[in-house]
Amino acid sequence: MIKYNFIKNYQDIQLWEKDPNAIDPKNKSSIKKKEIFLLLKEFLRKEKIFYIPSLSAIGLTLIFNLIGFPSYLNTLRLESKHQNFVLNFEEFKNTQSLIKEKIEELENYYQLYVLGSPTYTFSFFLQQTIPKDVQVSELTLDKDGFQMNVQAYNIETINEFIDDLLNWPIVKNETIRVRNIIKQQVQPQTFSRNTNELFIVEISGKNNIVGLSEKLPIFKQSYNYGLINKIEKYINLIDITKSTDS
Repeated sequence: MIKYNFIKNYQDIQLWEKDPNAIDPKNKSSIKKKEIFLLLKEFLRKEKIFYIPSLSAIGLTLIFNLIGFPSYLNTLRLESKHQNFVLNFEEFKNTQSLIKEKIEELENYYQLYVLGSPTYTFSFFLQQTIPKDVQVSELTLDKDGFQMNVQAYNIETINEFIDDLLNWPIVKNETIRVRNIIKQQVQPQTFSRNTNELFIVEISGKNNIVGLSEKLPIFKQSYNYGLINKIEKYINLIDITKSTDS
């Protein structure tokens, strides 16, 4: 194809030619960006007061966060363990409260077996030690002490009974008192000319409270196996509660 320039036929129209010194729009945009970059660089070089404090604060904050970051991870890791510890501690407190309640219930058994009525043990020792010729005519017994009247035709048998009474573990031997000694004349039997003398002696004393371990042999001697079984269970429970408290 032959290129044809119609503008040559018109003298009033000036032919446009590209200025070799003109800047390409694309290059102009690139130069503008470069100028902005240079101006910014120059500004940052001269005006350090505007950004150095901020960057320093940011840098220090970042350093502190990096230093504390492992601790934060440990906190997250141990949080579940802490919650388990709190739950276990609450359960432990509840268990301790339950144990205290059971100990209080055991105290009721202590009142029953140790501080209860001494009738059983007193009767047992009385049957074991009283001589055949001695008769108990009156007996008063409570949790604190006793008072009884014994009688016999021979004063020596009464003395023998008092000696045995002093060895009872359930009686405080230093509190035993012989208050009255009465001698009565007894009418002789039919066709008998001999007169008998009856001695009546009043004896009193205080009870000695003994522990369960001291009472067990007494119950074994009296073959009271039901009570022995209960006391042994009670002693085992007491040992368990003591080991739990320690």
